[in-house]
Amino acid sequence: MQRSLNTVAQLLALMQPFVDDEHLLKRSSKQLQDGLDEFIMIKRNDVIVGCVALKHYAECQTGEIYALVVSKDYHNTGVSAELMILLLKKAKNLGLSTLFALSKYGGHFFVRNGFEVVSVDDLPKHRQASYDYQRSSTVYLKHC
Repeated sequence: MQRSLNTVAQLLALMQPFVDDEHLLKRSSKQLQDGLDEFIMIKRNDVIVGCVALKHYAECQTGEIYALVVSKDYHNTGVSAELMILLLKKAKNLGLSTLFALSKYGGHFFVRNGFEVVSVDDLPKHRQASYDYQRSSTVYLKHC
């Protein structure tokens, strides 16, 4: 339990600068704790420097990428590429046919990694219902 509390604290600290500048949605400790098994993390010297989470929608063989963050100290060091490789491996192991992400600021990253811009109508129905039109995120989709 102590280990997971430390992990959640590190995730919160990693995400906070991106929450502050509104590039990332704020998540509570409880949300992170409850979804900890969805996270892939990259550590350097026992400190989390990058993370991404994958929410699995088994009923439609798709996954939603969320909370993609790389510490500003580790930008342009290959951490994001490493996260993508691990993410695609996890998607394959889960038998997913597609991945999608909603982002206001990650366009170049997703396009560079083979995602295409699609409409909200291309999301699973239950995810369309919770789409935040005020935030107006771009929808990215990749076939696995």
